[in-house]
Amino acid sequence: MKTKIPFAGRSLLLSIFVLLFSSAIAKQLVDLQMLDSRNAGRSAADELIERENIPAQRGIIMDRNEEILTNNIQSAELIANHYHLREITVVVDGLAYNQAQHDPTWEEVRHDDKKRRQLVLKCRAKLLANAQSSPEDKEARRKFIDPKDAAANRLLDYDLAIMQHYFEQHDKLVAEVLYPFLKNNRIEETGADGITRSRFMTRQDIINRIAQPEIEAYNREAEAKGLPPKKIVRNIYLAKGLNFDTADRIKKALKDARIRGLIVQEDMRRSYVMPEMLSHVLGYMGHEKKGKAGVERYFQSYLAGVDGMREYRSGARGQVLPNEDDRYLPPKHGLNLRLTIDMRLQTIVEQELDKGLRHFRAKRGCMIVVDPRNGDILAMVSRPSFDLNTKEVITHQGKFKRGELKDDKGNDITGDFHFACQTRYEPGSTFKVIAVTAAVDKGIMGIRDWVSCHPFSVGGGSKAINDGRVNYGTLPVWGVLKKSSNPGAANIALKCKWPVYKEYVERYGLTQGTDIDLDTDKTCILSNGNNIVNFSRIAYGYSVAVSPLHMAMVYATIANDGIRMKPRLIDKIIAEDGSVYDECAPVEICRVMKPRTAADLRFALETVTHAKGECGRGTATAAAIPGFRIGGKTGTAKKVKESGGYYDGIYTVSFAGILPIDKPRLVVMTVIDEPHPRDVNVGGGTVAAPIFRAAAERMINVLNIAPSDPEAYEKYLANKKSSESDKK
Repeated sequence: MKTKIPFAGRSLLLSIFVLLFSSAIAKQLVDLQMLDSRNAGRSAADELIERENIPAQRGIIMDRNEEILTNNIQSAELIANHYHLREITVVVDGLAYNQAQHDPTWEEVRHDDKKRRQLVLKCRAKLLANAQSSPEDKEARRKFIDPKDAAANRLLDYDLAIMQHYFEQHDKLVAEVLYPFLKNNRIEETGADGITRSRFMTRQDIINRIAQPEIEAYNREAEAKGLPPKKIVRNIYLAKGLNFDTADRIKKALKDARIRGLIVQEDMRRSYVMPEMLSHVLGYMGHEKKGKAGVERYFQSYLAGVDGMREYRSGARGQVLPNEDDRYLPPKHGLNLRLTIDMRLQTIVEQELDKGLRHFRAKRGCMIVVDPRNGDILAMVSRPSFDLNTKEVITHQGKFKRGELKDDKGNDITGDFHFACQTRYEPGSTFKVIAVTAAVDKGIMGIRDWVSCHPFSVGGGSKAINDGRVNYGTLPVWGVLKKSSNPGAANIALKCKWPVYKEYVERYGLTQGTDIDLDTDKTCILSNGNNIVNFSRIAYGYSVAVSPLHMAMVYATIANDGIRMKPRLIDKIIAEDGSVYDECAPVEICRVMKPRTAADLRFALETVTHAKGECGRGTATAAAIPGFRIGGKTGTAKKVKESGGYYDGIYTVSFAGILPIDKPRLVVMTVIDEPHPRDVNVGGGTVAAPIFRAAAERMINVLNIAPSDPEAYEKYLANKKSSESDKK
């Protein structure tokens, strides 16, 4: 006979059963969400989110005739992710596989992939079990950890000392796998003596790059002292510029060793087609894919583009796991630059400057070629310079490794200094056109008015302003430029007075940067002209410091009928599809003088190259080319001592040439620093002018500039050819 359970009893039993069942489910949820967080963390770590960079094509740079000057060479780079390589569940994969390979049963089961996989998992489990921290240690450490810090809480499960040991062993394993591929990579190191030396990469170098021991040691000490830590480098570049064959072999080696946390991805390396030319203008790209100098730096945001990205998940054995959350962003390629530079002219000035520097035994120098009509920089060269691909130093004497050349103070000559834009020198007589411009344009004096060129003193007892051993007496204003008279220039300036003179200094842009698209431009240095001694010296190019580019643009203004143009280095910015992103049109800054004044100045400058005529021989007859009307101005200035005063016999000389003077096409500024010629006296007319002529003769042919007197030019060429034949 069955005993019936009353309804109330049955209800009680049912309630107890539901309560127990609910409690069991709640316990599972708690374990899943809180107590078993380490398992979730381990699972997340087992499935790494890998991000592969897809480099954008850097915009190319070309000259005005679309001759390509830069290349992008596709290669690969090897990156170690420090975060992943300090995740224990990632590290034990490689250690377990390596341990299993050395197990006696590994070879016995070589034909059974399943048993080998079981052996690896067994080793992995042992490693993780061995690293487990004690409950007491876990609770003690928990007090110092933010409950919201998932990564730190996950590490509570493991003993810190054992983890550190695993990391060190894994770093050694990574180094062992990678060393055969990286052993020929060179590392540059600067010793205590300041000399940079090169050596091959070692296994320890690989370990140190991954472990970053100096930063980790500092952070341990900082933590003990309560100081802020240094930031660990997360993405560590172990190798760049890898060819694709080497990259594929590295990928396979890492996969075979079950090493995760490293990625081999595509890279783009910059290469220069003519690396010994146009160095300071082009600049170069650094390791961070950012321009370090020249237009590469100035137009970084245009050239760089935006890298793309591919993100995916990989499992414990390195296999890619399909996932709908995977992301792909295509790269956006950079814009292309078309320069105003004409590489035909650039080649000429680089060659002729080197020849001139060698012949006159000078230390450094530059040449700048400007189209005065639009401000286009057609060529620009400075010496010393550097090889864009190798960074070797280039001088007129050849190519040298960095560290081999020293200056007078024992400092390394690197070639980085851009003489054409960065140097500041006292221009000497090329500056005399400022005084003549102010006087003629304001109507204070006419170009044919006479001016005293007798020696005289200003400021009560100061040294007399003179022309050396020569006294020209009186000269017309244009004759002051032809003979380059210091007293004449000073008298013209003093007639104008400082406020008027300074107005034209400012109109010419000499109190501002030239605003060229390079990162090396500065303003000029001008003494206080309210002091009459300073003012008189400024008039003939002392007590003022200018850049060669500033002076080039002064003469370009005269050649352009008095209109000052912004120096233009970029002709167009062009998109990848060939469309024009920016025309970069020429920019007219201001009118400096009346067209009539500019014409008077060109007339005066033409006489400077004449060997005969009124006022006698000009100072730049060595710049003349028979059949062509050439104008220009010489400059010779003593070099300033750092301690004050001037050196005896050490000069900076220059010549600003306009070709042809009747219909200006080119302005060529040549500046030579510290020449020591064997056969002539130092001067702008004896050193800089001949270098100008050698370059101008070749540029005439390249640009097909017609002579004003074809018969005289043909006769000159015939005589030159005959003379060269006689020498042979």
